[in-house]
Amino acid sequence: MVINFSSVTLPQSENLKLHILLERNHEGNVIASVLEFPNTQVEAPTTEQAVQELKTLLSTRLEKIEIIPLEIQLHHNDAENPWIKFAGVFKDDADFAEIANNLRAERNAVDED
Repeated sequence: MVINFSSVTLPQSENLKLHILLERNHEGNVIASVLEFPNTQVEAPTTEQAVQELKTLLSTRLEKIEIIPLEIQLHHNDAENPWIKFAGVFKDDADFAEIANNLRAERNAVDED
């Protein structure tokens, strides 16, 4: 299986919308981080200052980022599933059907308890 990311068309926008996580630490400072960029984080005394510092940090980081397509060849196992030869072996077996029905009834009774 081949995944070709270069064929994916992403919508272009003048603005990039990101999700900012704001949390307070033990000292009362605000830690602001970007969910889409886990290593991008700042700490400041106020929420406004943290968001502003994070915007500055992101602007600097985004100037250095390049997004390129990547194609990965996934190898799948061509070996046949060893259980497939047993599929349907009890399809027309009345005794097996009775056993399966009894097991199902017993499980349903246990679930109701």
